[in-house]
Amino acid sequence: MMQLEWMWKLQELDLSIVALSGEMEESPLHQEVRAAAADLAALKEELAQAEEALQERRKKLRSLEMNIQKLTSDREELRRRMYGRAVASPRELEQMEKKLTSLEKDLESREDEALELMETIEKMDLQRNELVRRAGEQEELLAAKEEQLEAALARLRADLEQLQEQRRVVEAKLEPQFLERYRIMSQRHQGRGLAAVEGDICGGCGVFISSKQKDLLYNPRAMVYCENCGRLLVKRAPEE
Repeated sequence: MMQLEWMWKLQELDLSIVALSGEMEESPLHQEVRAAAADLAALKEELAQAEEALQERRKKLRSLEMNIQKLTSDREELRRRMYGRAVASPRELEQMEKKLTSLEKDLESREDEALELMETIEKMDLQRNELVRRAGEQEELLAAKEEQLEAALARLRADLEQLQEQRRVVEAKLEPQFLERYRIMSQRHQGRGLAAVEGDICGGCGVFISSKQKDLLYNPRAMVYCENCGRLLVKRAPEE
């Protein structure tokens, strides 16, 4: 194989490597993993807020229960005094009865509040458990997406390694001056520094080449450039 043909082969490999690298970076699975991770993060944030709200309600319930316990104790102590013949006068008894009525009213209010709060906590606990379930399912989904992505990337990496090995073999076939020219042309034309001539037309820009250029292409070591786009022209066999 002539030097220009090796240069053409090298360009094909480089383009394949670029395309494969792009496929690895732009795989839809990346977005699916990011979306699944974002959904999981949102669920965890919602769960954390639910946990915090639930803890606040439980703390309030404990405070209410302590208050109820104290009110109950105060009521029982007051009853003991009232009915234990420890009252000095009817006036004192009247005051104690008023205090007892107030205590029982407060106690009833606190008990109603505690009952309502317990119902709220029960509902919040169910909601929290549902969030835990959903977060668990989302973690499984994320793990599955990550596994799919890693499997896909592993296959692409294997293909990429194969292409890179082929590239090393082809690059070794090129003489230094041809390799340097390839690098210059590739950089100048965004990876497509060589253009195949098909039907006397430059494959890079679609412009007909001159007769002089066409004749020069028969020299396997001649570097012929398109007069329009400046790419290095390569004569390709019809079947290729």
